[in-house]
Amino acid sequence: MKKRKRPEMKVIIRNLFFVFLILFIAFIVFFVVNFKPFNVTTINNINLRGELEKVTVFEGIDSEFIQTGKTYKFKVKNVYTDIFNTKVNEDVKPNLIKVKVTTKGVKDKVKIKNNSIKVSDSIVSGSRVDVIVSYNNLSKSYSYSIKDNLSEEIDKNMVITNPNDYDAVVNKKRHLSSDYRPDDLVEANVDYAQSNLSVRPLRKEAALALERLFEDAQRDGYKFYALSGFRSYDMQVGIYKNNIAQYGSEKKANLYSAKAGESEHQLGLSMDVTTKEVGFRLTEGLGDTDAGKWLAKNCYKQGFIIRFPKGKEKITGYNYEPWHVRYVGKTLAKVIHDNDLTLEEYFEEKQ
Repeated sequence: MKKRKRPEMKVIIRNLFFVFLILFIAFIVFFVVNFKPFNVTTINNINLRGELEKVTVFEGIDSEFIQTGKTYKFKVKNVYTDIFNTKVNEDVKPNLIKVKVTTKGVKDKVKIKNNSIKVSDSIVSGSRVDVIVSYNNLSKSYSYSIKDNLSEEIDKNMVITNPNDYDAVVNKKRHLSSDYRPDDLVEANVDYAQSNLSVRPLRKEAALALERLFEDAQRDGYKFYALSGFRSYDMQVGIYKNNIAQYGSEKKANLYSAKAGESEHQLGLSMDVTTKEVGFRLTEGLGDTDAGKWLAKNCYKQGFIIRFPKGKEKITGYNYEPWHVRYVGKTLAKVIHDNDLTLEEYFEEKQ
């Protein structure tokens, strides 16, 4: 019986070659038919090959804050991707983008032009501006918090130019003129631990808010007394001198007392408050009491902030004062409270 000859190695190699060749051709055909790599589309001087995918994306303002008096633009871009992972952006024309402000009470204070918005200086800091940007059938919502540009609200002598605004910032670098006095000072209908009638008043809106704050506290079982509200420039001169004598030096006094013109008590928006528990005194110990903790946690609900909080001494320039509440309005007070900020931190340039 004759033995069957095994295929020669050359035959095996040849057959394998033809199999691989057929598979390779099939792959090329499949690739060309499905991905069309020889189709070239040029966008912004970039050649894209094969099947293109397009995604329309919105670009809003890259900040949670926007300032008054500045113009901000929204953009819409078509982002293209080809099978080789090449990406390219193509800007949509601004006149095809629609911008709409939806916040009540703010619409008339925001100027819209094509794809841009400009917020009026009359909007109070802390206010929210909600915006809907649309392009064809697509839309995206944005929400921003308004803040003023502090550098535009101070003159060459470091005197602020907006003392009547509820969000005015007064500190060691931003002063009040010696003749400034609010024209709407009234005495709040609250209990006082102070017989000097000249320091009882607050500006009308702040006084009404203080009444509501004290009512809220009493409802929760805490009794506060008002001690010192508005103080004139001339009165602050005497208070500062007394503090220098008390603390032994101007350097130490500066941590506890403001020079005339640097005290926000002159704004008529601040009140020092106290309780019977701390002997009707102004003491850091108030912050350790249940009443003091309640005040820090809840005063924002009526538009107040703890102006000089613990741990922020290097920022505010003053030691911790749990008794000193400052009226800024409910909207801004909530922003500052929720984000654990001082007024200085809120207005810090972020753009």
